[in-house]
Parts: sequence; structure tokens; C-alpha cells
Amino acid sequence: MKSFKIPYIGIIKSKFTEPANPGLMREQESEIEVYEAFAEGLFKTELSDYLEIYFHFDRAEPYELKTFTQTGDFKGVFGTRSPSRPSQLGSTIVKLLHRDGNILRVIGLDALDGTPLVDIKPLHIPFGEEKLEEIEIHSRKNNPRKLILQNIRAGKTDRLLLDAAQIHGHFCPGLAMGVLMATKAMQIIRESSDGLEDLLAIVETNNCVADGIQFVTGCSFGNNGLIFKDIGKTAFTLTKRDGKGVRISSKAEGREYMHRAHPIFAEHYKKVVGGQNHSDEDIAQFKKFGIENAFATLTLDFDRLFKTEEVIVEIPGYAPTHESIVCAKCGEPTMATRIEMIDGIPFCMPCAGVSGSKLDGQGITLSKKINLK
Repeated sequence: MKSFKIPYIGIIKSKFTEPANPGLMREQESEIEVYEAFAEGLFKTELSDYLEIYFHFDRAEPYELKTFTQTGDFKGVFGTRSPSRPSQLGSTIVKLLHRDGNILRVIGLDALDGTPLVDIKPLHIPFGEEKLEEIEIHSRKNNPRKLILQNIRAGKTDRLLLDAAQIHGHFCPGLAMGVLMATKAMQIIRESSDGLEDLLAIVETNNCVADGIQFVTGCSFGNNGLIFKDIGKTAFTLTKRDGKGVRISSKAEGREYMHRAHPIFAEHYKKVVGGQNHSDEDIAQFKKFGIENAFATLTLDFDRLFKTEEVIVEIPGYAPTHESIVCAKCGEPTMATRIEMIDGIPFCMPCAGVSGSKLDGQGITLSKKINLK
């Protein structure tokens, strides 16, 4: 096996001396000091807004040819950006903030303090915007939750809240609480949801909080990763298939803490949601203060709001699949487990006079017989 030597051309200076979340590292400024022997090579480097920085992972752990990525995928090392790799070479695209002689100030670098520098190149993208969009679409097809997971690991709850509101419809402290709770649990569990029931979220209330939890964890009713317990508590548990999970619940004093932080929103919530006053003016005020207070909630002391504890959970089996049977009356295909047989003839529950269990704003209503006219 042939090898060759790569000279060090400089050194990286960072506030991080130990491995940390790459997302957080990239948000901090770093300095790249190029050794005087190579400083002339920086001539007109400042004309480039973005640079590719190559460095030596000199403190990386021994590599494995198959490993987990930051987003939870299990791949061959050459399909990842893991620092633990045979070549020990790393690369990152950075934004150049300023050049002062042989010193480059940049943002976007995820290398530790003292990391040896091996090369610098101007960013070159040999594709048009259309091709870049195609690459982005391809990346999202392979891992649709990639950006969400990156934001979770970086603790970017503001960005998660922005996206969670797309399914919730508006901003409110409740949605923000769900985002905070789910982000914390995901950081502790360090697993990702692929919608195949290997990660489960158990929610104890069906209010605004639940939407934040569904979005951040990726556990939903549709992928059978969400379990609803009609207990009425602002609490949820995130667990893996081994039953080892973490439960996060609101503290009794947390309610007063939030009310003191958001007294105006509490008044509008009581009027619009509690009192069902849906005038244009009331709703406009509700949304206005909802935006302000939702993002303000993200800045509150997590440990004053919530209690976090490790738990052991009894895990249900994987959701079974069922054949569909056509109702003899309405002709609609119906899951076999929801078919009522009357004199040997299959009927769906409505046609058989059975209401079926229902989950709405009041909670769970159990199935019952209804009078058909």
C-alpha cells in the first residue's frame, strides 16, 4: 500500500478544545493561521467569499469501516463525514470574514483548536442552481429529516419552532414547550426516527405541545411511532425498542414561571381559545403575542419548566398489517379489525350502527352502539 506525506501549512485556532456538536462549532468564528513559509500563497484569497479548508483529524478515534452518521444513518465510512477515517483528512466549507496577513477569520469551521491545516482552496461549484437543487432533493430523499436532526443536535430550537408551526398553524408557548421537550429528549436518546417504530413517543395530552413533539421526534400517528395516553398531563416519554426512555414533564411551578414571563399572551389565550372569541381583532392579537411569546419561551430556563427522568417503558409490539374487507352496504374497503359481522355479512362500523372510538379535543370517546334511522 503506497502512501505519501502531506505538509502542514498552518494551524487552526478555535474556542473548542474537545469534540463538540459540529453544528454548534460551525456557528462560532475560528482563526486559520498559515505559516510564514506559505503565507505568500494567500495572495488575493480575500476575493473569495467561501473557502474549502482541509485539515488533519489528528485526535480522531480509531476508524471503523461502517459507522453511524450524525443523523443516525449506518453507512460505510466513505459515505459519511466522520472524523474517524483511514486518511484522517477532514474538509469544511467556510465563509471568509476577514484576512489579516497570514491570518484568516472564518465561520463554519468544525475543527478543534490546534488542528493542523493541510490545504485551502476557493469554493468551486461546477453546477448551476438547477443542479444544486437536484442534489439537495436527492439528499432529502435519502434522509428526509436530515436538516431537522442537524438542528436538534445543534440545539437550534428557534428553527425547529419555525418549521413545527407549519403543521400547527400558529405560534404559541405550548408549541414551543413541545419543541423544547422533544429536542431535549432527542439529545439524550441520540436516536432518529425513520418511521419504522424503532423510536416511540408517548404523549400524555393532545394539545399544542403534542404537535411540537411530533415534528421534532418524527414520531406520528401515521407511522405508528406516536402513542397517546389520555392522562391530561403536559408530559411525554421518548423511548427506544429496548424500553429505556426519558420522560419529560412540566413542573407545577413552571406554570407560574411561564405566566409571569408571558402575562399578556395568557390573557389572549383565555379569551380566544378558552372563551372561543374569534373576532378578527382578537385573533390578530392572539397571533401577534403568540409569535413573541413562543420564541421567548425558548429562552426560559428549561429546568425551571420541566422535570427530566430516566424511565423503563413497556413497549407494544410492532403495528400489525390487516387486509381490507369491502362493506356490504356502503362498498368501502375497511380494515378487517374494524368490520362488524351481522348474520355472516361484513359491515363497516358506521353501517353496522357502531360509532367507533374517537379522539378529539375532549379526549378519547369509546366506541358505542348508535341508533340508525
